[in-house]
Amino acid sequence: MGTVRYHAKLPGQKAHAPVDVQPRGGGRYAVTYNGKTREVDALGLEQGTLSLLVDGQSLSAEFEQGNELLAVLLRGQVTKLDIVNDRQLRMRAASASFAAEGKQLLTAPMPGKVVKLLAKVGDEVQAGQGLVVVEAMKMENELKATRAGRVTEIHVQEGQAVENNAKLVAVE
Repeated sequence: MGTVRYHAKLPGQKAHAPVDVQPRGGGRYAVTYNGKTREVDALGLEQGTLSLLVDGQSLSAEFEQGNELLAVLLRGQVTKLDIVNDRQLRMRAASASFAAEGKQLLTAPMPGKVVKLLAKVGDEVQAGQGLVVVEAMKMENELKATRAGRVTEIHVQEGQAVENNAKLVAVE
């Protein structure tokens, strides 16, 4: 697996900054943010909780995905982050200027495993409604509809491994 780029916006920041995550195998990653690379060992404990070793320092972090922001409990303090992948950042920029029309294809933001399908072909969905849950980097990510419409295609099954940008669900 190659490096995956995310974009993070911390409280008080005006724009997203790139975060590069390079898998090293065995739950280890090189994470680069603001030009500084840290070695991270991650072990999933229970839903939304990770045991981390960051540059040799042991930390426990709890994660909870909200409607737009990811809440992270670290060292007794909750911080709300806006973390998106390249595609999501482009979609936000595009949707700021026009409403998406036609078929919208939801793709995997990174390699992972489909944990749960939240919709089936024929379902009417609203913008922001969860469609599929993909586990990647020991975290479950609920991928949501970018607009209201009807689910017309499902390209995956629960338990299936997916690659970066794999087709998941289509909404028209």
